[in-house]
Amino acid sequence: MGDFIFHNGPLPADISLDFDESLFNTAPYRLLQSPSGWHSFFVIQVKEKKAVAGIHFYVEENVAQSPWRAPFGSVDCADDLSSQVLFEFLLFVEGEIRKAGVRKVVIKHSPASYAPRREALLQTFLLNLGYRATHAETGATIPVIGKFEEHLDPWEKRKLKQALASALECRQLTLDNLDTIYHFILASRNQKGYSLSMTLEEIRRVAERFPERYLLFGVYQDDQLVAAGISIVVNDRVLYNFYSAHDSAYDHLSPVVFLIEGLYSYCTLYNLTLLDLGTSAVEGRPNFGLLDFKMRLGGIPTPKLTFEKTFS
Repeated sequence: MGDFIFHNGPLPADISLDFDESLFNTAPYRLLQSPSGWHSFFVIQVKEKKAVAGIHFYVEENVAQSPWRAPFGSVDCADDLSSQVLFEFLLFVEGEIRKAGVRKVVIKHSPASYAPRREALLQTFLLNLGYRATHAETGATIPVIGKFEEHLDPWEKRKLKQALASALECRQLTLDNLDTIYHFILASRNQKGYSLSMTLEEIRRVAERFPERYLLFGVYQDDQLVAAGISIVVNDRVLYNFYSAHDSAYDHLSPVVFLIEGLYSYCTLYNLTLLDLGTSAVEGRPNFGLLDFKMRLGGIPTPKLTFEKTFS
């Protein structure tokens, strides 16, 4: 493989990362989820002393999972990593994982639009290697290009104008508002018969560890909170709308449209190029109403897949 070597273990101290690593794949985030049980693999460019790809698995009871307690894991890599090196890396990782006694591998991918070239290669190569796509969700992402209203369909443009006329205000909030924002979102979700995937204490734990990555937003009318969101800066390019909800008493104002406009403005201000509106599914089936709403906001559908392989 020329100048590349494959490495099993933590990143050596004299090697630097030469790719944009997702928050969920960083060592501090992973070790917060579990202080042990991790198996890490890297592609290292020897002469430059740089890692150009990496993947991490949490191994328990002979099952290797990437990620562990996170929205997604899988491979992060340099944009220009060659297809052959990536394929050979996957072969290497599988061989090393099997040597460790693993009987099953689960790899949860990011939405494909995060890195279309990488995901097209990874998904094809994993299928070539006998993995199965066992879970599929439809996400929606908005490319941060131009003004937010240029992405909206006519109906949502009217809703945005109505929100502006109603003196709604979107504010970025400090983390000491986390309890208020979380309970607001939880109550709104419970009204609709939904729950949240993380408890308040679980969110607090990661948000306090990564305060620059976990962002709170609120939409107010006359200081009354009418919509709220918890967003995550996933990497140098992506803002992920992790949780959001609104008070159903304000349905007529559609305040979530105004909230998303606030997130889009944040992306513009801080040079983030993709706004991830999240997936739209209930019990493994598409939530068509939510998906259609996100597409009316300019969200482009994108697959979010989970791959599995069991070794005989």
